[in-house]
Amino acid sequence: MTRIAVLGPGGVGGVMAARLQRAGHEVTVIASERTAAVIASGGLHYTLPDGSGEASVEARSMLAEPVDVLVVATKAMELLSALQRVPVGLLGGTAVVPLLNGIDHVAFLRAELPGADVVASTISVEATRHRPGVVEQVSGFADVGVSLASDGGQLWAELAEGAGCTVTTVPDDATVLWRKLSFLAPLALLTTSAMASVGEAIASRSDLVRPLVDEAAAAAGTAGVAIDADVIETRLRSLPGGMQSSMLKDALAGRAVELDAIAGPIIGALGRDGARATVQAVSGILAATA
Repeated sequence: MTRIAVLGPGGVGGVMAARLQRAGHEVTVIASERTAAVIASGGLHYTLPDGSGEASVEARSMLAEPVDVLVVATKAMELLSALQRVPVGLLGGTAVVPLLNGIDHVAFLRAELPGADVVASTISVEATRHRPGVVEQVSGFADVGVSLASDGGQLWAELAEGAGCTVTTVPDDATVLWRKLSFLAPLALLTTSAMASVGEAIASRSDLVRPLVDEAAAAAGTAGVAIDADVIETRLRSLPGGMQSSMLKDALAGRAVELDAIAGPIIGALGRDGARATVQAVSGILAATA
């Protein structure tokens, strides 16, 4: 049995906590005082493609003892404050697995948690937290990418696979991070700039689809990661028309959106002149959410 803590039991974090607990591991969720109290008293209720139930997890507002694996599933802009709930002294040798959007968080965590083994990893899943302690995996897939560049990568790959995820491993950090972002950025920016699900967004903003994909692929190329833009566009167009990106869900709910994490690396890699479609989409999102 592996001791696992999940920092941020929202949609993605809650679903992974449930999956890992069902796989037989000892799971603790770390959340705000209110959310931790709700889960401690009422449990973590989940809906997955193969059924619903209640995961037997411990809930705390602070990590109180060492764990083998710490899964970080906060929003990118909440990462710094969330880390205050995890004493650095408890993480010596712990495999820290951030399932965040973007690129820069891996280097940030390695600087902030020098004694931990930070594993570059991504997850592609549509998950929703309906309310504290109630989560649902909406998509039929939960795809996890893992870099084997750090010692904990193999451990995390085995845990994710044992929890029912489809796991792909790669030898380096850049590949796993940019493979996710090169698909997520066009999806998130397109849907949120149109304030519409993916099918409607593709129809109403067809002029943005290929430029967003090309810019994401070009940005990945600056990091030495080869992305086939044709494959990304085909994948976007094959998504269920009613699918909403997590950024769109946040915008519609009046929550902050992760523009820095998702659009920032592309603009940073190509400059504003080289990322004109991305800049245009960001401007549209800022206007729509002002």
